[in-house]
Amino acid sequence: MKRILGLFIAALMLLSFPRAMNAGASDGRPSRFYATFLQNWLCRDWTEDQWREEFDAAREAGFQAVILQSVCDIVRGEASGEPQDPAGYPDTSAFCMYPSAIPALSGAYRSSQNGGDALALALTAAQETGMKLWIGTVSDDLWWKYGWGMPQPDGDSSYFEEWSADNAALSASLVTEIWERYGREFDGQIGGFYYVNEIWNLDAACHGTDGGLYSECIGGNIRQTIRAIENACPDKPLLISPFYNPDLSIPAQYTAFLTDLIEAAQFRPIDIYAGQDGGGAERSPAVIREWALAQKQAAEGRMRFWINCESFQADLTPKPIEALRADYAATADLAECVILFSWEHYYRGTELDAAFKEFAGECLRGDVNGDGVLSVTDAVMLQKWLLCMGELTQPETADLLPDGKIDILDLALVKHALLHP
Repeated sequence: MKRILGLFIAALMLLSFPRAMNAGASDGRPSRFYATFLQNWLCRDWTEDQWREEFDAAREAGFQAVILQSVCDIVRGEASGEPQDPAGYPDTSAFCMYPSAIPALSGAYRSSQNGGDALALALTAAQETGMKLWIGTVSDDLWWKYGWGMPQPDGDSSYFEEWSADNAALSASLVTEIWERYGREFDGQIGGFYYVNEIWNLDAACHGTDGGLYSECIGGNIRQTIRAIENACPDKPLLISPFYNPDLSIPAQYTAFLTDLIEAAQFRPIDIYAGQDGGGAERSPAVIREWALAQKQAAEGRMRFWINCESFQADLTPKPIEALRADYAATADLAECVILFSWEHYYRGTELDAAFKEFAGECLRGDVNGDGVLSVTDAVMLQKWLLCMGELTQPETADLLPDGKIDILDLALVKHALLHP
């Protein structure tokens, strides 16, 4: 008893004296969002000056990286017959942002306005501005239009499986070719690769009526891209961004499907699961958190877990900042990192841009662990720091008083804020 009392008194004595912040603390306000998506239909014709302007503006808005959603688009017209017949899409066209030598992309249109190599210009501008560029591989409309034929057992194949195999080979080839062309010069600018096909809680897979074949098929597709990355640039992560529809399954069923898919794909610990939060479909913060928890359970211990916060509404208009704030707060404490879809497409140059930048850059008082929310975790971290038993991730938020020092009074204010939100 005396030992416990002595330790308690010693702790109080330590807390009575302020501690100076580390010299290495951040000298600027951190941003809530690491990266924003950019679709190539907007930027495929950009010059190097336009790319530089984009990166400068994104950095000013608080982003460290831009995710180029796809470097190659295959656009299908309407099917003239059955949607399962690949020959039934007579108006198919392809666009590639660099001069690819892959046979499947032979004749793919490239813009003449920027010399036909927009990817090189983007990477050069990223290098000049100190930004990262994440590179999406191939976007093919057939992911959505083909009809989703059920994978077949016993060696038989469905039209979806055949397409999936072709898509996997093309995606892997793009990774290999991109790294061979640009990797040596732009290693420091390429943040990683993005898997373009958007997975969701397929009802057959979540209810188990497919016998686990969808997770094997889609997982096998992803695995080829991962193998290509491992062979070319093993330190680069692969980022995926699935979504969910609450009408198709319950969250626990999605957890089971994703667990099987993640195992089938053989994701690595450096790869990233960045679930779409569902805010664009105007899900409530409670629903957003419930489904994020279900997805995190599947990724836990297998992949890094991020959140992809949606900045649009169901009618595809920009989301009000207060709604964005509520959606962000619903999951920020669950994620290692938060990305946005998409500042460029929904906020940049609009009347909401200044409010977005203020929200993205504001430093939440007392959020010493930098997860975007004030919680008991912050109080514990601050108390340990005052006892010289740990560090603060975001020390510039700790001086709540403010009086130029961090001490027991700041800790008391954190605890008061938690008790009286």
